[in-house]
Amino acid sequence: MFNWMVWTLPVAIVFIGVLVLIIGMTIWGHYSPPKIHKGFLGITTDRGDRVYISYISFAFFMICWIAFVEGALYVGVGLGIALAAVILKWG
Repeated sequence: MFNWMVWTLPVAIVFIGVLVLIIGMTIWGHYSPPKIHKGFLGITTDRGDRVYISYISFAFFMICWIAFVEGALYVGVGLGIALAAVILKWG
């Protein structure tokens, strides 16, 4: 059934992480409805919008990091997580 993709541990971690994120955001949204605010992104966003924007920003940052920087992948992951955290908090 799942033969169409190479399932390695990092791929499984990403997919499980996305699933946990979606379930967690659904439960969090049920108990505490998101508030809309305007941050440094210049658009009005709620919690779910900022999660999506930070997830896409992290992915794009990692693609650029892998394309232009040799080695030091963990440094790129750390910087990407910091970027996502800033977007989540103040975006």
